Amino acid sequence: MRTGNGRLAIGVAAVAVLAVVGGAAFAARRGPVTSPATAASPLAATATPARSTVKVDLAKLPTGRPPQVAYVNGRTIKGGLGEDVTVPGRQEIFRAVRYDGDALVILEVGMGDSELVRVSKDQGILPGSTPAVASLVTSVNEDAVAYGTSRSNADHTRRQGNAVYWRNAFTDNKLNRPDDWASTVLAVDGDTVYFAASIDRDGQTSTLNAWHTQTGKVDLLKSFRSPAVVDFQGTNGVDQISGAAQTFCSALRELATGSQLWRTCEYSLNGFTPDGRTVIATPDFRGEGGDPSTTAIDTKTGAVRRQWTGVQFLGATAEDDDHLLMVVDTGENTASAIIRCSIGSGACELATAPARTARRDTLRLMGERS
Repeated sequence: MRTGNGRLAIGVAAVAVLAVVGGAAFAARRGPVTSPATAASPLAATATPARSTVKVDLAKLPTGRPPQVAYVNGRTIKGGLGEDVTVPGRQEIFRAVRYDGDALVILEVGMGDSELVRVSKDQGILPGSTPAVASLVTSVNEDAVAYGTSRSNADHTRRQGNAVYWRNAFTDNKLNRPDDWASTVLAVDGDTVYFAASIDRDGQTSTLNAWHTQTGKVDLLKSFRSPAVVDFQGTNGVDQISGAAQTFCSALRELATGSQLWRTCEYSLNGFTPDGRTVIATPDFRGEGGDPSTTAIDTKTGAVRRQWTGVQFLGATAEDDDHLLMVVDTGENTASAIIRCSIGSGACELATAPARTARRDTLRLMGERS
């Protein structure tokens, strides 16, 4: 699994995804429209005759509306449902989601440890925190969240005995996992939480589990050896498997049967659109910089629906069933921006204005799998 921060592996539903936050549901009802202050045309949401590969020219993109899902700019959580929330202090922000008018945030503690805190727009960080939380996802409607712990020893080796949490506005539930070397949440669908349980100290092998929070029952799902992403309906998931010559492949499996739909060693499968029809993919390997492309792949067939090139892609998540949001720049020390692209037409627009920032530090999408 690729990690945006080498010290902490953050699980997402979305791809894991990524967990696309509840703003995706809002965005699905409204196609992207332009800001009243601009004259840019809305992106087409229906397929038009176009090349499957689109080359993005960042300098020529029209301006559209801001992102409708959560993202972090500096220390401020923007987008999605609710007002901007600024996280006080200097601790690195590993992950954040909207929750009940506030934000739940995973912050770095010390050298690579972490804690989950709740941050209010008006009061800052509220009392109480949960240590060792390393994964955090929200439902597509933003009405439930789940998170899991990955405890470590003083020498930063894994520590056995972890837990998975689920909460909504009315209930907090906890599932103790005494044998897990890490408990990583991948998706939350209503009151069901899908999580990966590391069953060896090195984290090379994991099981995929469905926790039914209202009954306490935990189902072990078949065939998964290294689960990375689950879609929003609990229908399909991504299993990362070793390929030849030290490469890694991604297999798409049905959760109900464990059967493989298809596999690819060309792409890393990193997230799903809310309807589950499209998988968000990047090249298998990433160097120190960004990816040279982002690809939308048909979930059923494995066929490429659309691919974007021409810039460096630093992160991607689904805004709704047809539109992807992607953090892009044109290389180190260049202006970065979030762009919105339509899978159906391939057309792109700016969702934030280009600004010169440190890579993967001040402008990040919170729905992507790290």
